[in-house]
Amino acid sequence: MSLEILSADKIQILDKVETWEQAITIAATPLLTQDYFESSYVTAMIDSVKELGPYIVIAPEIAIAHARPNDDVKHIGLSLLKLNQHINFSEEGHFASLIFVLSAIDNDGHLAILRSLATKLGDQDTVNKLLAAQEINEIVNIFKGE
Repeated sequence: MSLEILSADKIQILDKVETWEQAITIAATPLLTQDYFESSYVTAMIDSVKELGPYIVIAPEIAIAHARPNDDVKHIGLSLLKLNQHINFSEEGHFASLIFVLSAIDNDGHLAILRSLATKLGDQDTVNKLLAAQEINEIVNIFKGE
């Protein structure tokens, strides 16, 4: 699955948010308004973190919010909220500035996007460029490999 599904209309840049729940909600907004999933999917993502802990913070400064594929999800999607001031996802200090939201209609699509994203974000130079980016087009170009 190509990361080209992360288009400019699904990327937001904000200075900061007050809570990690707000970060997930805002990060999910483009997919929600474009009818990729129902609002109950946003609730499921937040509830998963409350129940299981900050497992969505996969590396320093990177969170990938998602919930199990279910009937609330209509399309495979990926969105990103880039924060200039990171947010803490736990009392132990799990900070993220790049909050991705992933929606998938089945486990295969879910894992394919996670693999592609993990490969891209496994390059620290790419992560540093994303963290420094201040324009949506910069982020789009980083994901295109330009």
